[in-house]
Amino acid sequence: MRKVLYLAMVFSMLTTVLWAQDKSISGKVTSSEDGSGLPGVNVILKGTSTGTVTDIEGVFKLTVPSDGGVLVF
Repeated sequence: MRKVLYLAMVFSMLTTVLWAQDKSISGKVTSSEDGSGLPGVNVILKGTSTGTVTDIEGVFKLTVPSDGGVLVF
């Protein structure tokens, strides 16, 4: 009985860790006029303090939760 309980506890901890993985996303913020990259744009995961700033070419990379979210530019 103890082995079954122990295995159930280990399994539940492993599934929690697997579900909690983050995803890395990237993109490019461009001008609607000529399509050039926009540097210095804040990219923030809505409702959090997680964010980044676009580089000189308008490119950003950000880690977000696996369940998704909304980006605010």
